[in-house]
Order: sequence, then C-alpha cells, then structure tokens
Amino acid sequence: MSRRAAAILLAVLAAAVGALLLVNRGGFPRFARRGPRPFLRVSPAPAPPVTAPRGATPAPPTETIRITLFFPDQNGLLLHPEERDVPKPAAGAAFLRLLFEELLKGPRREGLMSALPEKMQLRNAFLLPEGQAVLDIAVDSGLAFGSEEELTIVASLVDTVLQNVAETSRVRILVNGEPAETLGGHVDLTRPLLYIRSVVEPPGVETPAPPPGTPSATPSPTVPPPTLTPTVAPRPTARTGRR
Repeated sequence: MSRRAAAILLAVLAAAVGALLLVNRGGFPRFARRGPRPFLRVSPAPAPPVTAPRGATPAPPTETIRITLFFPDQNGLLLHPEERDVPKPAAGAAFLRLLFEELLKGPRREGLMSALPEKMQLRNAFLLPEGQAVLDIAVDSGLAFGSEEELTIVASLVDTVLQNVAETSRVRILVNGEPAETLGGHVDLTRPLLYIRSVVEPPGVETPAPPPGTPSATPSPTVPPPTLTPTVAPRPTARTGRR
C-alpha cells in the first residue's frame, strides 16, 4: 500500500472515530424517549384535616383528586355530573379501575341512580399511546339490557373516562376479553367511542331531586331523546393513518 493510500485510510478512520465520539457526547440531536404518559386531567382536591391523638405524630394527609362521574336520573334518559374526592391513583390503569369502581358504587346525590349493574365488573383496563383508553368489561350471561339502559351504561363509562383521563380522546369497550359488536344488541361497540354528549345534562342546568314520595316525572320535552348510535372515531385511512 502506498503512503498516500495509507494516509487517506487513516484520515477516514479518524473521521469515523470523531463522528462516533460526537454522537455519544450529544453533538447530534437525539430522539427523546417517551416518558410515562400523563393520565390525570383533574385538579388536586383539598387535603382533609387529620387529627392525631395527643402526643402522637400526625400522619401525612392522603393526597386526593376531585373527579367527575356521570349518573342517570330516575327517568334514565339523561346523565348528570357528580363530583367527589378520591385517593390519587399511581398510574393510568389504576385510575381507570378507580373510575369504574366509583361508578359501580353509585351516586351520592339525591335523585340520581347507578348506571352500572351490580353483576358488571371490570376485567382489565389500560391506556394506549395513541390516546385510547380500553375497558374490558365482564358481562354476566344473565344480564339483559333495553336500548335506553344500554346507551346509559355505555355513555356513563365513556364520558366519565374522557372527562377525567388526560390525553385520551376515545374509549374502546371489550366484552369478556374480546371485541364485541354490542353489550346487549343495541349500541355499536365495534369502534372506539367519542363523547356521547347527547345524553349528558347541559352545562349550567341542574335537574332538581324529586320530593320524597313523588313518582318520576316524564322527560322534559326540551330534552331530545338519546340516539342509539354513539359517536365513534373515524376509521384510519391509507392517507391519514392511525394517530
């Protein structure tokens, strides 16, 4: 090998080593690694006062958050928001489980009813990176739903999740671990769902609780009846792709 060829080879090797050192030292921009996805859209709630026994060191207050749940009224045709304070969850999946459990407990506000049947349980829940929450519902084979009841169940789950979980725009509902067409034959579950605002009480309008012993009133004629086809996210196309 001639001296000139050897010199050129050494120069190429030196340039390659220099480039590697520059990359390792951060000379070139790197793709940032995606950290834990934020999941709390709600604000922290005031910590409850803690009274310790005399002479004892008070325990640190439990960190809580304020969430908004949606429950139907006695007519079953309209969902109403109810706020409550709950312990702050540690992760997104735990937050989804907490929301489901609070819905299952039922409302505290007079005049509202639970949307979820007691035999309905949450098998699994998780958040996907593209802004989708997945709820895997265990539905007992003995459960049967009317069209309005099924829409109320789905809307309560979807709107509660989207109201409270940050960076989430769609909810996918699975039934007994598998994709399903419906819960009971009425509401389309084949695609991720968006807000179902057609069955939610308008902001600033609060339906008063009926007096004790008063039969349920008929729905107000100003409230449109709920549609049985909830809003769904559009299917991805070859041009746009999935988010």
